[in-house]
Amino acid sequence: MVKNEIDEYYFLIEKLDEIIWAIKGECNDIDCDKYLYRDLLKKRYRPVLEHNFSCLDKLKREKDAIMRILSVRKYRKYRYEKCNVCKKYLDKLNDRNEIVSFTKPLPDRCSQWKGVWVHRNCSSKVKAPEGWKKF
Repeated sequence: MVKNEIDEYYFLIEKLDEIIWAIKGECNDIDCDKYLYRDLLKKRYRPVLEHNFSCLDKLKREKDAIMRILSVRKYRKYRYEKCNVCKKYLDKLNDRNEIVSFTKPLPDRCSQWKGVWVHRNCSSKVKAPEGWKKF
């Protein structure tokens, strides 16, 4: 049961990333005005295509729906974590939170990576463990 929840959570996160990417202007929706002139592109015309308002409402509705689904109780344990600095809860899907990375050199010219979720204003207070470098 837990494995299915994790799979569902990561599928929804992946879909959310795709929608956010589309809202920022890299839409791949076939109904977008950007793709109305596909026949002209086949004929080697070069019209200026812009991400227009035809699909933004649909994308925003989908984003809101996925965010509501991710707010369900069974996904909360994957979405929320405690900040390592201030010990308050943080939302991994919020833009005000980030991952602070550490690397540690290993033999055989490899390196080990470790990441910690913190609030953006707490990120300067994170100290690297001994033997690790802040990335």
